[in-house]
Amino acid sequence: MFESPTPGRHLIVEGASSSSSISAKESVRLGRLQALAVFDSVPEAFFDSLAQAASRLCDTPIGLVSLVDAERQWFKANVGLPGVVQIPRESSFCGYAIGQTEVMAVQDARLDVRFAANPLVTGTPGIRFYAGAPIVLSDGLVMGTLCVMGQEPRQLDIHQRNTLAALAHLAASALETREQALAMVKSADASRRRLDKLFLSAPAMLHSIDAQGHLIAVSEVWLAALGYRREEVLGRRSTEFLTAESAQRAIDMVLPAFLQDGRCDRVEYQMVCKNGSVLDVLLSAILERDAAGVVLSSMAIIEDVTGRKRAERELRDSEARYRALVEGQRELVSMSTREGVLSFVNGAYAQFFGQPAQALIGTRLLDQVSEEERPALADRLSRVFDLGQTSVGEDRLLDSEGRLHWIEWSNRPVIDEEGRVIGMHAVGRDISERRQVERRLAESRELLQVTLDSIGDGVITTDAEGLVQWLNPVAERLTGYSKAEAWGRPLAQIFQVVEEDGGQPAVHPVGQCLAHGQAVDRVDDKVLVSRDGVEYGITDSASPIRDAQGALLGAVLVFHDTTEQRRMSREISHRARHDALTGLFNRTEFELRLTRLLARTQHDAGRHALLFVDLDQFKLVNDACGHSAGDQLLRQVSALLQSSVRGRDSVARLGGDEFGLLLEHCELQDAQRLAQGICDRMETYRFEHDERRFRVGASIGLVPLDGSSLGTAAAMQAADISCYAAKEAGRNRVHLWFDTDLAMRARSGETKWATRIEQALDEDRFVLFAQRIEVVDNARQGTGGLHAEALLRMVDADGGLVLPGAFLPAAERFHLSSRIDRWVLRRACEWLLAQTDLTPIELLCINLSGRSIGDRVFHQHALEILATAGGAVCQRICLEVTETAAVTNLADAALFIEQVRRLGVRIALDDFGAGASSFGYLKTLVVDMLKIDGQFIRDLLDDPLDDVAVRCFVDVARVMGLKTVAEFVDRPELLQRLGEIGVDYAQGFLLHKPEPIDQLVGTAGETSPAAVR
Repeated sequence: MFESPTPGRHLIVEGASSSSSISAKESVRLGRLQALAVFDSVPEAFFDSLAQAASRLCDTPIGLVSLVDAERQWFKANVGLPGVVQIPRESSFCGYAIGQTEVMAVQDARLDVRFAANPLVTGTPGIRFYAGAPIVLSDGLVMGTLCVMGQEPRQLDIHQRNTLAALAHLAASALETREQALAMVKSADASRRRLDKLFLSAPAMLHSIDAQGHLIAVSEVWLAALGYRREEVLGRRSTEFLTAESAQRAIDMVLPAFLQDGRCDRVEYQMVCKNGSVLDVLLSAILERDAAGVVLSSMAIIEDVTGRKRAERELRDSEARYRALVEGQRELVSMSTREGVLSFVNGAYAQFFGQPAQALIGTRLLDQVSEEERPALADRLSRVFDLGQTSVGEDRLLDSEGRLHWIEWSNRPVIDEEGRVIGMHAVGRDISERRQVERRLAESRELLQVTLDSIGDGVITTDAEGLVQWLNPVAERLTGYSKAEAWGRPLAQIFQVVEEDGGQPAVHPVGQCLAHGQAVDRVDDKVLVSRDGVEYGITDSASPIRDAQGALLGAVLVFHDTTEQRRMSREISHRARHDALTGLFNRTEFELRLTRLLARTQHDAGRHALLFVDLDQFKLVNDACGHSAGDQLLRQVSALLQSSVRGRDSVARLGGDEFGLLLEHCELQDAQRLAQGICDRMETYRFEHDERRFRVGASIGLVPLDGSSLGTAAAMQAADISCYAAKEAGRNRVHLWFDTDLAMRARSGETKWATRIEQALDEDRFVLFAQRIEVVDNARQGTGGLHAEALLRMVDADGGLVLPGAFLPAAERFHLSSRIDRWVLRRACEWLLAQTDLTPIELLCINLSGRSIGDRVFHQHALEILATAGGAVCQRICLEVTETAAVTNLADAALFIEQVRRLGVRIALDDFGAGASSFGYLKTLVVDMLKIDGQFIRDLLDDPLDDVAVRCFVDVARVMGLKTVAEFVDRPELLQRLGEIGVDYAQGFLLHKPEPIDQLVGTAGETSPAAVR
């Protein structure tokens, strides 16, 4: 055996090429070779014939069809080498040939360095000549060779080479055809397995038939339906299981069309079971052909419709009987198909439309109604056919004579035993007459409904048994029940009324009305209790409802909500008798009760007592904490007084901080003890506000009422005088009144002051003084005009001057302050008008009492005086509003201030800071200036709290754009501190002592020496 050729030595051989090109495709080629699945397969005649043809063509003893993998050369066909199946690849000539694209020929192997040492050459069979054509597949991969070999050197001619290549091409085609055939066999096997599985598990009747009409597969359901075992039916003709009529029809009619179309759908047959029973079926089949169009088999699915056919037969029988039954009825009766097409009408139906029944059958239901009626009819048909529901509706139809009728239809679905809607049964009744009556009734009811809905009274109707039939919206709201909830229930359950006094169940007017058949007039003082417990005051009445013959049909209840009227009446009555702040009786009610009590004492000789209570130090609380705190104090004292008396006694607020107590059937000793008890409780009582505590006492005047001729006014005056006597005796004590009481005489002086004031007003015995108000900032001294405050003095009968402190308390007590304010305002305007030149005068401040600010009558007089004086005067007037308890109506005060400001008058808030309501007034009253209360100025240098308060007042004034004035300035250092704080103006004896107003103009611009130091 020769060794392998030395690397680098190559013998140029016909058709040779480098082996390096083979290895590059080797992995792909080997994979394709494995996919062919041809190795070690049994001999095949076609390949053997190719090997024999090649051997004869080339006149060689050996011809092979070889396939070469990584290890070996395997012979698919072998001529001349009996018993040899394969050789190792390293000994293979073909291992070289598969790297060629054309025929590789070796003329003499012994001379070829590649094969000279090959054992096939050196040993048996002694190969000298080799020629191999590569077997190339359509994808270009080489699987092996078609080769010839001989023991003698030789050479192929061109014809032999070409023929050998052609035979190799046939071998390649055969390999690919073989591959495709194997794939088809595998696919067919898989399909067959799936088909077998389908026939075993399908929940339907299935069978498959071959080209000759024999059953080759059936499903389990098929076998169960017909009662056979599988081995009893396979191989038999399918027509054997049909009735004779169905089999003949299948052969004559169905089969020709089936072979032509390749399918048939829902063909009706009758199949015979093993037990002889017959099944109605629908058969659908599809035909299977090969590529050449040759019939291979068919597969069919069969639907058992035996039950449906039986139901249809029964339905047809039932319809026949039904048609005979309804033919003579007056109602319009019809049957229609699932598509809404008439299939039957009775005589009344045909007569209504004026057409023969046969002419109507086959027409659409929608075509029988007008265009506007079709949507409603379509909706009813949809409910019947799509939802399987019975529907009721109405159509307006024209009869054969063109008359309009209302037909009420009842449409019922016709359903087979499988639950499918297969048609509709309809019955129509002519309700035209009823419709006309209903329309007239509806119009009447609508008119009545609108009327009853629009009235403000509640209306309920009942039947003759007292059961509710109807409620209007007002009745629904008041009772809490809707019409639907109340209908058919006893009226007493819906309309629950009780007596206003005591809450006992009230008599129902409807019960009385139904019992006696007569109307029950309106009854007041009842309360309706609604469903949710809300109570309404009502008045109600009831009237019977009768028919045309006078028979009692029921009753109508009418009730009116008087809740608001009663509430307003009670509120008005309460307000007329009670004090709004404390809830106690007011002065009017108290004096009325006193009058009735005094009248009774003239007859029954009873002993009673009248107490007049006046609070001590109330003004201190009011000024220090404000009116809201004062109101709180009054409410607390009211509660204390009420808790100190008996249930039969009357407690009233007479005005301001004055209270009256009327003790009925009370001995003098008991009345004194009760009054002293009130003083004792007030002695220990402390009013707390903003961490400040105040002691508030009570002075009480006690007047016995024992049947004397004392009248109401005299009793009240006696109690008032006794109370002031208690105050002057030391406060927080009780003073008992007697006709000879010396204390009354002591109080007569104040009454005399009232007389003196009235006389002075009548005789014009008042004069005006004035005190200048200076600018605090020294840099502005002398730059402005006269700024002063007008002060009042009374001229006594002997010509002496009386200071206001002596007579103004009496003026306030006896309501004379407004008359005095009117005099001051008129006199100040006259003085200003009397000046030949108003230029030196900048501002004249005029004090008004709190009563005047809240007095609308004073407002009218003041506006007239100011309007008459003119704009030049009004621009030089500033009205000072004092913080006092007399300002009880800030709304009126605010309106007055707005009116005078429109005239050019300025407003100053006097005694600012004296009460907690000071800042509150700034939100309500539009002012130009704040006059800081003197209590903060006097101790400003010694009390840090006063210093902080004044600075706070100044800051507030700056924020609001207001000027500030400090009163009672009596020391230079105080004036200096006011300048440091930022107060704008100062007033006091340090700067100017009051003088007659007529002398004031001459001093304008003069500055006190103390003011400039």
